[in-house]
Amino acid sequence: MIKYLNSAPDVIAVRIEGRLSRDELKGTTERIERAFAKNEKTHLFVEIADYRGFDWSALGEHLPHAWKLLRERHKFGRIAVVSDHAWIRWATRIESALIPGLSYETYKMDEREQALAWVEGRSPFPHGQALTLIETTNPDVFAFELAGRIGAEEMHSLVTRINVLMDGRPGPIRLLARFKDFRMPAAGAVDGDYLRMKLKALHRVERYAVVGGPPWLATGISAMSPLFRPELRHFAAEQEAEAWSWLGTAPAAAHAQAA
Repeated sequence: MIKYLNSAPDVIAVRIEGRLSRDELKGTTERIERAFAKNEKTHLFVEIADYRGFDWSALGEHLPHAWKLLRERHKFGRIAVVSDHAWIRWATRIESALIPGLSYETYKMDEREQALAWVEGRSPFPHGQALTLIETTNPDVFAFELAGRIGAEEMHSLVTRINVLMDGRPGPIRLLARFKDFRMPAAGAVDGDYLRMKLKALHRVERYAVVGGPPWLATGISAMSPLFRPELRHFAAEQEAEAWSWLGTAPAAAHAQAA
């Protein structure tokens, strides 16, 4: 069953429960086609509570419409898929990676309101603002805080900032990452630009301090540290002052207060 939810004119918001019928598949496809005709971009919010498949007899009739929508995929805007079923979220991420020009964000049910706010354009970040830059007293040290799941837009901003620092400073640089409420990056956040920045950083970063995060992060850093050229160290949240000292700098705000 598909239930259509109230939303903005350029948003199609649905809740899916149980098995989808032939008429429901056809109706949804036609609704998307009408939205494409009226809007420059059409955004989708799909909440899946209890999916039990669809009427396979409708597949032959549905495929031509599906191919037409794929050819016009540039008309899709923000797409959010909300479900507590892990396999649905993983399948969505795989589909997003395989279809050029189409990007989905996935959410659990307790993140539903954030997903809807992003699809409707009321929030600029798909998973809330996760990235905060930390100004330091040393121009050779770049610091940032991550709280939650970073999306593609914020990741691009972070990559750009680090690249600017590496290109603008002649000597080695140092990094500090403070993790709060650690979550894996959103689908599409880790792309070619991110990987190229990481490879470049292997030659330019002298020291990298990681503060906080889950226990497994500390274990992983300890295991990886001997394999990389930059000195990589993990500090517990309560050891943050030691991390700043190791990097030879301090947060600019804290320095100003002390002065």
